[in-house]
Amino acid sequence: MSRSREGMTLIELVVALTITGAAIASGYEAYATISDRRSIAAERADSIGRAFALRTMLTRWLANVRLTIEEDEAVFRAVDGERRLGRGDPPASDLLFLTSARSPVGNRGTIVHLFVAHDSGGNGLTVDLSEWRGRRTARLLLDPFVDGLSIEFSSALGERSAPTTSWVSSTILPATIRLRFSSSRSGALAPLLQLPLTVRLDGSSVAPVRGAP
Repeated sequence: MSRSREGMTLIELVVALTITGAAIASGYEAYATISDRRSIAAERADSIGRAFALRTMLTRWLANVRLTIEEDEAVFRAVDGERRLGRGDPPASDLLFLTSARSPVGNRGTIVHLFVAHDSGGNGLTVDLSEWRGRRTARLLLDPFVDGLSIEFSSALGERSAPTTSWVSSTILPATIRLRFSSSRSGALAPLLQLPLTVRLDGSSVAPVRGAP
């Protein structure tokens, strides 16, 4: 096949197009790989950020737990979920307390109810917030992958005896509280949530809520 002075043969054209197509395909594959890696890295970063924010929020609420001496006294209550087996519900601990820390429903005091939901309203670690001496309420899904919650208490700092798993009192707070989160789905729980969360309470037996009327 003859070649024109300024052109190329059909075979050369096919070879050139093949090489160009292979280069484009290779570049697209490399771009897709980089894009996938960036997406995975972004998802991991978001997961770490959400887990850190959740631990920080729970720590702030628990570190500012308060009991009151008013007529509408607040009770610090935690019930071991294992005791409720037989009701047909999955075992999950239940924690209720009053905090003076800022929350989405108020700045002067909030009743916090922390539990794991297993109903049509949503599954996962959930918190119900109620403004103390107010009307504002909110329900927040904190993490959809947490389907197990266990709670332990110590009544004195440095105590070596077995921890308590239930605590109900309107006059005495535990010295420390430890939360453990779990998930039945392998690999679903963020690494930060796989670590226990231990918070030292301020030790006040009875104290007014900051800024309460």
